[in-house]
Amino acid sequence: MELKTLSLTFVLFGLLVGCSSRRGDSKQAGAETNASPPTSVAYAVSAVTGPSWLKHLGRTLPQTHMGQMGGTQSIPATRRSEPQVETTNGLRATMRKFLPLWRSAPSQAGEVLNESFVLAGADLYRLNCRSCHGPTGEGSPPEINSLIGPVQAASRAMIQRRMKTRGTEINDEMAKEMAAEAEKSLRDRLENGGKTMPTFNHLRGDEVEALLAYLDQLADVPAGNHVARLVTESAARVGEHMVKGTCHICHDATGPGGGHMTMMRAITPSLASLPEEQSLSSITHQVRNGSSGMMMTMGGPQMPSFPYFTEEEIAAAYFYLEKYPPRP
Repeated sequence: MELKTLSLTFVLFGLLVGCSSRRGDSKQAGAETNASPPTSVAYAVSAVTGPSWLKHLGRTLPQTHMGQMGGTQSIPATRRSEPQVETTNGLRATMRKFLPLWRSAPSQAGEVLNESFVLAGADLYRLNCRSCHGPTGEGSPPEINSLIGPVQAASRAMIQRRMKTRGTEINDEMAKEMAAEAEKSLRDRLENGGKTMPTFNHLRGDEVEALLAYLDQLADVPAGNHVARLVTESAARVGEHMVKGTCHICHDATGPGGGHMTMMRAITPSLASLPEEQSLSSITHQVRNGSSGMMMTMGGPQMPSFPYFTEEEIAAAYFYLEKYPPRP
């Protein structure tokens, strides 16, 4: 218990004082360096519920590419940052202040989840879309459709360019109507999902706009329809994105944990069981590195690796699951 508390503390400190920038794909960093100033919206955070998306589809992990397309690239560079706090007294003082709260009043210590992160559209894509559609948005056709075509179809300039290469020119008004219809379909798919695509109705307002601006960037849409922007959100909200957008694809909200018998039966542990049974450091290692040798030897579910999530984001997801316990 003491080791678990210490590991929580160190990563918690990372949440509070921020992390350094990482090198990554230039496409990820790209236009978002000129993004509009962060907007701050107080989103209502809610618990994850129900069976995994794979269970909903009646598929097992070996039968699908869903949740496994994220790639092995390291964390890309974006304008994402964590809040800066007063560090005059250093880590020792922070630990002295935090540890008694965590032991005696965890609900008060949990207020760290109100600390803010600044996210760009690229971050929202990583947290919600990349595990299925991949780092480039191309997915794994025919099972997982590419995002590139639908995003380009929502661009008036690209519609006119395509039609011209086919020997047919259309006026601005017609191209505008076609683009508007395509964008409506794109937004509807985000909100309501599709036959094999889960709904992402936890995305709201400026989050959708930031994500769509990044999709324009991924699809090389000239003078994109959407202005790149940054959003300021609580750590709990960041955790909600990661859990609902990525983890819930394979993990049920509630159910059995990850014991030896569960692994031998190739059952994926529930989200509710993770903070109850594993330390933050253990979860961080699994998320960043995938299945352990023991899990594979015992025939357990083969968890893919997600090296493109930061330790702070994984910590946010862990604390989110603790503060907002998953429900059936």
